[in-house]
Amino acid sequence: MNINLKNKKYLIALPALAALFIALIPTIKYQWPLGWDIIYHVQYAQVYTQYGFTLTDPQLNAPFGRKIAYLPLFHFLIAGIGSFLDINYFQVARILQPILAVSIVLSVSYVAKKFYGTLAGVGAGFLILSSYLVSRIILPLPENLALIFLPLAVYLYYKSLENKNLKTAFFGGILFLIILLTHQGATLCLILSVIAITILELLVYRNINVLKNFTSFFLALILIIVTGLISLQLVAPQTLQNLMQQGITAITGLSTSLPINRSLGLFSYLGNLGILVLIFSLIGGISILKKIQMKEFMRKDLVILVWILSMFLLSNAYWFGINVISYRVLIYLLIPLSILGGYGINVIYQKLKNNERFSSKNVHTIFLVAILCLSLFSGIFTVENPKIATYGIKNQEGYIQTAPPSDAEVDLANWFNENGNSSRYVVISNQFTGMFLAADTNMSFREGFQYFSTNSNVTIEEKGVKSSTLANFKKANVGYVVYDKRLVTSPEEKTLSLRVIDTEFFPLQYFTQDIQSNINRIKPEFSRVVYENEDFIVCEINW
Repeated sequence: MNINLKNKKYLIALPALAALFIALIPTIKYQWPLGWDIIYHVQYAQVYTQYGFTLTDPQLNAPFGRKIAYLPLFHFLIAGIGSFLDINYFQVARILQPILAVSIVLSVSYVAKKFYGTLAGVGAGFLILSSYLVSRIILPLPENLALIFLPLAVYLYYKSLENKNLKTAFFGGILFLIILLTHQGATLCLILSVIAITILELLVYRNINVLKNFTSFFLALILIIVTGLISLQLVAPQTLQNLMQQGITAITGLSTSLPINRSLGLFSYLGNLGILVLIFSLIGGISILKKIQMKEFMRKDLVILVWILSMFLLSNAYWFGINVISYRVLIYLLIPLSILGGYGINVIYQKLKNNERFSSKNVHTIFLVAILCLSLFSGIFTVENPKIATYGIKNQEGYIQTAPPSDAEVDLANWFNENGNSSRYVVISNQFTGMFLAADTNMSFREGFQYFSTNSNVTIEEKGVKSSTLANFKKANVGYVVYDKRLVTSPEEKTLSLRVIDTEFFPLQYFTQDIQSNINRIKPEFSRVVYENEDFIVCEINW
């Protein structure tokens, strides 16, 4: 068997085909799209379909609404495909899983090929599949849509420096705009990478003209901002004034800052990035360092190293007092590491080829096939793990599943679709379930379960909170109260109380005694039970 790289220009498609195979496994196996995040992304797509472009989701925290706080391109994509093909938006997201995975791998493979040749491109694509993070690139997320364009944008910026071509930098900036409209985190990572490459150019090559490339890269954004500000001044000066006074975060909810910090240890890096990625990126890195020592390096070598360094530092931003969820940055580190690892595979291949003891073509072939097969099987084992399909949240009372929707949640949604009065608001003790119901029904959800869910028999532990009268229900337009029967403290307590327990995302409302057997002691006197299943009880307010 002989793999002739010179005559196999379509080899670059192999990693993408492998990614398609891997991504199809969970896509076919599970009827729901993977992940908890996709539930609220589908909800936002529904909102854009029903209300047009808006910064606020009117179905959440009704009647005030909740800031969407996400860039809209991914939601437009789901809404556009779903509306055009008349497909349920959750199934659109499920269909996107293999498409996104294939596109990311193909993008990284292409960039690695342009940097270091066909073999490096093939190797980089397969190395991504060998990483545990393959379980992330198959998720239908805005981030993964942005990741398709991120390596291409970095490459175009590098190429503009190599060729001294400002147009190439401008085209990279067009891709930056796509990313900007898709995901805040990816936007930040791309900006930091471009800044790092620019600093490299200034320090190593003393190239002051790099500032022209830098400006060209962001020129499209600058023009859009200037045009937008002028238009706002002419059409909606009050909006512009609010924007200037309150800031973009207050108006849109968009932010790249985090309220929490979650770091990773060394072994977490090893486990998530994958041993093959780290081994071959180390080999590639050592090869580049040797070239630097011998002053035989090229600009692309330094660009890759600086790209990796900038993402590594970002993943450890807590060193500098900046909150970061390190795990979420690893995918941005994986991309340049895989490219460097692809180069490392190429280095080993060439050494085997030039070594008399291993110069046989069969040895080269066995080496390549072994690496590709190991990567493929690693990816398959990752997605075959049933844990990748189940998501949940932990707090002091234990674990609650948030995705995929349970049979009880689906039945609850079906009941609301068939029987719910969409003009009345719903309060629910489990806001994770509430988010799914908002996405799968036309019901609107009001916050403040603790105000609308009990009668005088229940002690509400939150300070200053009392149960509401019927007049308050009417004024707040609350027509339904939904109790999650799983949200009971353990062990049960002597006093029947309602307790708010925080989680990383939403607070959950727990009762201190069994809900089902005490429902008549819990629910407002003027409400009646209209639906119950394994996990939920729905009470309707009689007014």
